[in-house]
Amino acid sequence: MALQKSIIEEIKDLKDRLDSLERANQVKNIKIPTGGKMVVNAEASDPPVQNGKIYYNTTTNKYKVCENGTWKTITTS
Repeated sequence: MALQKSIIEEIKDLKDRLDSLERANQVKNIKIPTGGKMVVNAEASDPPVQNGKIYYNTTTNKYKVCENGTWKTITTS
């Protein structure tokens, strides 16, 4: 249960960061529905670098985000 809460908190934090970027006119095409659910692709390994992209790595069972040309694991602790 705690892990689910941590993931939900992480998604809310990501939404806040996206909202901040949108206000700065840097991101305009990402919307998270009212229910707070965000669906991401699942991949076995890192896809090509694309800043801002998020995916679930099925090999490591971790969510990853591409920041500044590098894939980084989203941590929950």
